[in-house]
Amino acid sequence: MELRDAIKDRRSIKKFKRDMTIDEDKLYEALNLATHAPNHCLREPWRVVHVPKDDLGAMSRKLSKIAFPKSEDKQESHYNAVTNLGGFLVVVAKRDPRQREDNENMLAVGAFAQNLLLLLHEVGIGTCWKTPDYIFNPRVKDLFKVEADESIVGFLYLTDLEDEFKAKPRKNDEYVSRFEG
Repeated sequence: MELRDAIKDRRSIKKFKRDMTIDEDKLYEALNLATHAPNHCLREPWRVVHVPKDDLGAMSRKLSKIAFPKSEDKQESHYNAVTNLGGFLVVVAKRDPRQREDNENMLAVGAFAQNLLLLLHEVGIGTCWKTPDYIFNPRVKDLFKVEADESIVGFLYLTDLEDEFKAKPRKNDEYVSRFEG
């Protein structure tokens, strides 16, 4: 697969099949390659918590009780969706109290995440990036052992690629403007 094809064709996969699995060797190879993302001073301000398929149920039970403490229906819905996945990643960013360095860290984590999404697509692992409000809940941070100087920037659902999907056209055709000095 050509890089340009992966960039153009990669999409969030939102159909999960309970009996699917992912190749964890390919997952870990993609994770290792993704670390070649550009980042200032080689700080590498990212880390990932991997929840393998066998642990998804236990993780979902704990997470959904924090996320939806008053709704057993939402807890069950979360469990049913998450246990269909092939795996789950928690993407964590190192934060910095200095504004410029923190901005550089977040951009580096974004570059790492984009590398990872493209690499996983290339090897046939579908992904869906999730940023629910509860990633900011201190109890969710505790669940995934996120330190005080770190933030969860998103969850990455891992699944197989859909057999057929059509890329939707991009909406923003005027994203470049020219400086006129």
